Amino acid sequence: MKRYTKKAAGLIFLLLATSVTFGLLVAFQFYISAIVTFALILFEGYYLFHMMERSDRLFKQFIWSIRYSDFLASGTPLQKQNDKIPQDMVKVMEEALQHYKKHLQEKESQLQYFQALANHIDLSVFVYSATGQVEWMNQAFKIQTGLNFAETIDDLATYHPELPARLRTLHPGELSILQVRRKDEYSQLILSAISFVVLGKPLTVVSMKNIRSVLENKETEAWQKLIRVLTHEIMNSMTPIVSLSELLRNKCMDEPGVDTEDREEINQAVETIFRRSSGLVRFVESYRKVTGIPMPIPEIIPVNHFLDNISLLFKDQKDKIKIVPATAHLQVIADKGLIEQVLINLVKNALDATRHCLRPQIELSAGINEEGKTFIRVSDNGTGIPVEVQERIFIPFFTTKPSGSGIGLSISRQIMHMHKGDLSVLSENGQGSRFFVTFGSIQK
Repeated sequence: MKRYTKKAAGLIFLLLATSVTFGLLVAFQFYISAIVTFALILFEGYYLFHMMERSDRLFKQFIWSIRYSDFLASGTPLQKQNDKIPQDMVKVMEEALQHYKKHLQEKESQLQYFQALANHIDLSVFVYSATGQVEWMNQAFKIQTGLNFAETIDDLATYHPELPARLRTLHPGELSILQVRRKDEYSQLILSAISFVVLGKPLTVVSMKNIRSVLENKETEAWQKLIRVLTHEIMNSMTPIVSLSELLRNKCMDEPGVDTEDREEINQAVETIFRRSSGLVRFVESYRKVTGIPMPIPEIIPVNHFLDNISLLFKDQKDKIKIVPATAHLQVIADKGLIEQVLINLVKNALDATRHCLRPQIELSAGINEEGKTFIRVSDNGTGIPVEVQERIFIPFFTTKPSGSGIGLSISRQIMHMHKGDLSVLSENGQGSRFFVTFGSIQK
């Protein structure tokens, strides 16, 4: 830079000296010398202008590169202009460009890293501006909503009609729960939001998490704790009653001097106490099964293996049960015995639901849902389940059957939760039912 400044200052000084000389030559009427001096002034002015133009062009190229992050901008590269402009100026500009380029690459790498991280998590996240313009959405959000692109939050109405209105009334730090029934899936979403400002532009980040399985797990845990307490207290109370009634019955039979009619009456009363107490003990013992499910022993099993086994177990019902083999080579990580128990429970329930049908039809099929999870579906054309009852059928002891215990579906759902999966139902009263056994991954 010093060399360039000295050169420019020298040219300006020379131009001034030549101009003064030209003035003196004209004043003393040395016209020929004055013409030569004037030509020299023009040459010096042109050279100074050309040098300034080259510098101006260099600065424009430098600013263009910074502004548009275009480090391969058209024009002569800075390194090749050493013969035209000062080398120290080229070096300073080149160092500035390299520093800016490195800083920009670091920022770009960080952006790509955080985008990859956001796309990898299973939490649905999207960002929108104060005008409702959707700025960004991660892969989990696209999979959950089935939308690859959304221009504004109003476009999210195709996923759920209430979602845009919920987002407009959702304040940072608040939570909102939205129930979504879409195709063969039922979700319970919790919405949360945070706000921040980027370059003066207000943005809102919204996360959507399906908490249905979490709520079901908590509900199951609560029922299990209640069952443990009840069975413990009932068993502690009933066991002595059974023992004492047995002892009293034997003593009455051996007691002399008791009238035959009185003996018979006492015996019947004691027998009733013993029978009902024993029945209650067996009743409580059966409910202990709800809390006594063994831990799964996972292994890789083809889905068609389960379908084939069900076909063999219900061979006598082959006219009612249709097995649709999986088209793809689907495999799951599961406990063979526990999953077979779930499917047997569902098929038995389907047989019971279709017992009054003229043409009962039960179908077992498998596939992959929109979230990429493998499922087995048990469908029937039976009586169906009313909407208000569908979630209650998984509650322990709840049953719509006169002789049912109400633990089959509860145990089945618990088994699927232990497999990090789910058991859900879609049904309409009088239109049949579809139960979905959805698999997840098991942490070994």
